[in-house]
Amino acid sequence: MKTRFQENNHLKNKKMSKKLTLFRNATTKFVALGFLVLIMCSAAFSQNGEIKGVVKDKVTGEPIFNVSVYVEVGGTLKGAVTDFDGKYTIKPLSTGVYTVTAKSTGFGTIETKEVRITSDKITYVDMAMEQTATMLDPFVVTEVMHVIPLINKDEPHVQALTIEEISNSPNIKDPIKIATMLPGVTLANNGKDVYIRGARPTSTQFITDGMKSITGEIGIPGLAIGAMKVYTGGVPAKYGDVNGGVIVVETKSYFDLSKEYK
Repeated sequence: MKTRFQENNHLKNKKMSKKLTLFRNATTKFVALGFLVLIMCSAAFSQNGEIKGVVKDKVTGEPIFNVSVYVEVGGTLKGAVTDFDGKYTIKPLSTGVYTVTAKSTGFGTIETKEVRITSDKITYVDMAMEQTATMLDPFVVTEVMHVIPLINKDEPHVQALTIEEISNSPNIKDPIKIATMLPGVTLANNGKDVYIRGARPTSTQFITDGMKSITGEIGIPGLAIGAMKVYTGGVPAKYGDVNGGVIVVETKSYFDLSKEYK
């Protein structure tokens, strides 16, 4: 038979157990909320690019309406349909390399490979489709390689490096030297700073994954860099008042890493 003292202890233990359970539940919810906020902040600061283009008939040169144009993102198709002028836009897209596919009834499928997307940049992919002998012939596929123009008509003052160029650079272990591969970027005598078109090193601004560097450095190892571009002029207003240039760096995405370890 339980004494009153034992019963009191049992009640106290029961109340304490309830309090611990409530505390654990509250802590779990708080941690989950923190992760949610972190994900939302990452999405807000992430920078994306987009693909635009025009699809035309290869023979007549006329725009083709209602063509399905898409890319594959992590096993999911993401795309658009051309309008009456044959124009399409696919956005937003993370930095990386894509294959752009165009399909339409009565035309052979076009696959444009090695389309490189960088942040805050429009990549133009125009395609010319050829009519097939039969209206429903899904097996006629034409593969073409995307040609990167020497000068970007939207950003003539921007120089960019692709993930392949960065990975093959002999300076892969020294990120600041990777930037000097681009025209107009010169390494200072101390081996740490850079001059952009003759401006003082302190006038150079570094942006990594959308965040301004407070140390005046890239801040990540070269092996983690997925893309890099340098503004030598015409700096967008979102980067603030910059007297020199801006070096924008993006880390490798999940898809970049998955390709490396396939």
